[in-house]
Amino acid sequence: MNSNIRKAVLALAVVAASAAMTGCATPYQSEGLTGGYKDRQIDDQTLHVQFWGNGYSTQQNVHKYFLYRCAELTRQHGFKYFMVIPPAIAGALAPTSSLVRTSGFDHSMMRKTVYYVPIIIPSGGGGVNRHEESADIRMFNDDAVLTMKVTGWDAAEVLDQLGPFVHSNGQTAADVPKAWVFEPGKAKERAQDLLPTAPKKNAASPS
Repeated sequence: MNSNIRKAVLALAVVAASAAMTGCATPYQSEGLTGGYKDRQIDDQTLHVQFWGNGYSTQQNVHKYFLYRCAELTRQHGFKYFMVIPPAIAGALAPTSSLVRTSGFDHSMMRKTVYYVPIIIPSGGGGVNRHEESADIRMFNDDAVLTMKVTGWDAAEVLDQLGPFVHSNGQTAADVPKAWVFEPGKAKERAQDLLPTAPKKNAASPS
């Protein structure tokens, strides 16, 4: 086989591999041609995390992969919980503000306004969409100094509950764990337990 034929075969193989990759939903992986996660450290407690998936990925799956990556990084950095910093707060507070501090730390919480709501971005060609979720997260432990009520997740719970989903490339169903509410001077509570409920109707009086 001469060099020209070898080059042609190699080119066809690359095209076939690319077609195969683009025909599948993005798995949990470091960012590549078909998507994945990337992150960067802002300070000792704050990270910027992003996950995007190709047009074959669903927004729900991208959200689960994003939360799993947040939990994975939280544990790797030696923390127990993480919260997603809402863009309204990130834009309204000065860069030196701090919502949650671990004892002994007093670092900058965020340095730029970001979004965390999943979005769909046209990627061009055939109406294929790109699903992306991106945010700053703040990591903390039980000894955190809280300056206001915040909502966050237990990293161990996220890893345990979404692990089967992530390791099966989305083939095993899994629900996102319920968030916790952390408030100064109080034990953490499930966010769902604090939702308002309708008043109970009185039983009809006997005639």
